[in-house]
Amino acid sequence: MKRPKDDPAPVDGLSAEQQRNGLKALWLAVALFATTIAIAFLLYVSILVYAVMQRM
Repeated sequence: MKRPKDDPAPVDGLSAEQQRNGLKALWLAVALFATTIAIAFLLYVSILVYAVMQRM
């Protein structure tokens, strides 16, 4: 049985705009996580430097 060309089959999926919005949210979450890790690392290094300076 042939499918008519002018009647597309329904597709259950996200639209292009929904996919872009999802990617934006994902990148925002990744950026926030990376920023948190970077701040924690800088705090850790500054505490280590402070401890070394106290021993001198």
